[in-house]
Amino acid sequence: MKQPMEKPFDVAVDSLSDIARSYHYAGNSSLALKVLHASIQLPELSDTHLLKLLLMEGKIRVFEYLSTNHNPELMFATLRKTRQLTEEVQDRKRAADSLSLLGIAHYFADLNASASVVGTQEKYKEALDYQQQALQIRDELGDSRGISESLFHIGTVFERWQEIEKALHFYTQAFEIADLSGHIFEKSEPVRHFAYNALIKGDLDQALYQAQLALELRQQSGFMPYQPLDHLLLSDIYLKRVDLENAQLHADKALALANKMGYQRYVSSSLLTLGDIMASRQETVEAVSAYEEALRLAQDLQIPLLVTRAMERLGLGES
Repeated sequence: MKQPMEKPFDVAVDSLSDIARSYHYAGNSSLALKVLHASIQLPELSDTHLLKLLLMEGKIRVFEYLSTNHNPELMFATLRKTRQLTEEVQDRKRAADSLSLLGIAHYFADLNASASVVGTQEKYKEALDYQQQALQIRDELGDSRGISESLFHIGTVFERWQEIEKALHFYTQAFEIADLSGHIFEKSEPVRHFAYNALIKGDLDQALYQAQLALELRQQSGFMPYQPLDHLLLSDIYLKRVDLENAQLHADKALALANKMGYQRYVSSSLLTLGDIMASRQETVEAVSAYEEALRLAQDLQIPLLVTRAMERLGLGES
């Protein structure tokens, strides 16, 4: 009976994956995971069907973990199961995808545990190793989307290690491959980091141009979960330009999107930025209130970087 059912299940699994992806892109990952969980229970699924669904689940759990700092054990268990299944079915493309997801997961785990964006080479090493393995396979397969993704994530490791020129080299490669191949989401990622690094260097015109482009690309891709980050970067740039009206506009948009999607990490970050804007207006009481709420959320999330930033603004010293 299995052979005649294969084609209908191909169609069903493709449709269910598309539905889950749509929910995820719209910022409703809980519904996406419910669709996948129900789909995975079907006893007639082949290993190839199961692998496709598990890869989607793993990707969603990785993005959710960055935003919520919740349940890394389930995330890693899903990714390990996916990796094992790629070996059993000997699917090299999905093997590379699973390796890349493991790299991103380790990167986010190290980032979420850090009190600073600067890391030593003891941190992020596993993230780099997995991405390099994924990149080798993706190069052999000519997977332009995957190559761009891995190059970008390798760049983020070097950025954490403060090897900025290396990071920018990888970001440039990632952008150029994504641009040539028409991968919009993969284009948006390095562009946002171009903007961030221009901001750090004090090139506010270049930072603004790249940040606006990053938001535009993100919106074109339809991926909502990272849009609060794009708006917050724009808000920080406008604040540096002493354009408080536009700074407020983008911080408010970031807060509204974060609340809508239930991402408390981005709510906390938005409150920090709004507090900075209020402080610039000499609205001290309002700024302190925003910082205190940001600190409360950061402590609930147990994200040291956010705790440190909020406490610094409140003049409370190190966490």
